[in-house]
Amino acid sequence: MILAALAADASPGKKFRGLRKLDLSDNLDCVMLQTAEGENFTFKIPANPQGESELAVERTVLRALASSSHDLPFQIASEVGSTKDASGNLGVVFTSVEGNEPDLAKLPPGAFSKTLADSIAAIHSLDTSVVKEAGLPEYDSSNQLHQRVAELDRIAALGRVPAALLTRWEAALEDVGLFRFHSTVVHGGISKDNLKLDGQRVVAITGFENLRVSDPAEDLSWIVGAGLSSTVEDTLLHYRAARPSADENLIQRATLYSELELGSWLAHCVEQGDPEAIAQAEELISELRDQLEAGTLKPLRAASFVGLVAGATILPEITNSIPLINPQEEDLAVEIEVEEVEELIIEEGSTETLDVAEIFESAEKKSEPNPDELF
Repeated sequence: MILAALAADASPGKKFRGLRKLDLSDNLDCVMLQTAEGENFTFKIPANPQGESELAVERTVLRALASSSHDLPFQIASEVGSTKDASGNLGVVFTSVEGNEPDLAKLPPGAFSKTLADSIAAIHSLDTSVVKEAGLPEYDSSNQLHQRVAELDRIAALGRVPAALLTRWEAALEDVGLFRFHSTVVHGGISKDNLKLDGQRVVAITGFENLRVSDPAEDLSWIVGAGLSSTVEDTLLHYRAARPSADENLIQRATLYSELELGSWLAHCVEQGDPEAIAQAEELISELRDQLEAGTLKPLRAASFVGLVAGATILPEITNSIPLINPQEEDLAVEIEVEEVEELIIEEGSTETLDVAEIFESAEKKSEPNPDELF
């Protein structure tokens, strides 16, 4: 009731009738308030010094997003008013965004994957000045790589993760090409906890306290790691349609991050000393190891031009025919159709190889420079 009274003081003119305690953060006291007209609002006030910082960041982020010139295709909370309690702690009233929590097991390709992809792409398309001017963190590819190496060291130190998985992750982190990307504005915590759905459409996103400039693959790691394969593919298809400049290794990094998250979760459970949680985390790690042994995990290596052709994403400028060189007869060039090239690359044991240098030279002459390309 004290929180409700503070909320009323922070938002003059609002007559609150309903009240419900919320468990949103260990560092904030939060309540949901409803007016006679059925409008919902959230009041937050720090419960400790960490809560003061957490609330300050949330206010900064929401103001930065509100000031952006881009129209976001989803709702976000906005600040209504603020007040202070007897101890001088600042409490803030926010509008409350409504919607249902997604259940990935019941979300096939369609409205969900399309609206999720468009929402994430919209965040990634924001001008980085939104973050920079708000004083929020910025991480480039070098920062990201160092963070992930430190994460792997922490996981390996547990002695509870199979060596095959550690080797897989280490090899990915040693692949410099995998981390050639342009940093964008990212949400930093996309998950079922902060997506709000109306039916199967994403209509609102919360939890922007980790907004920063970083690797766009971070925001795709949740759906890549937990979604139905068909839903994941559809999401990625729509994402690339919305952001055609996205780098070709985005999905490999998203997959890597989702796998590392399982190891980090195990490390957290061990630190907390919760036997039940540790057992659950170890079960997830075991399932991942089984998938690796069965050969069903997606490769994490950086994409090459050959890999792109095999994936049917050959450069549109390369048409009609591509010369192939037989290593046994270097003076002989064979002209074949693009469809035959794809079949040749996919077919194992082929003795013919692509003259990649010649292909790139041809493509560079015919294509315009891409300002979004890093290398």
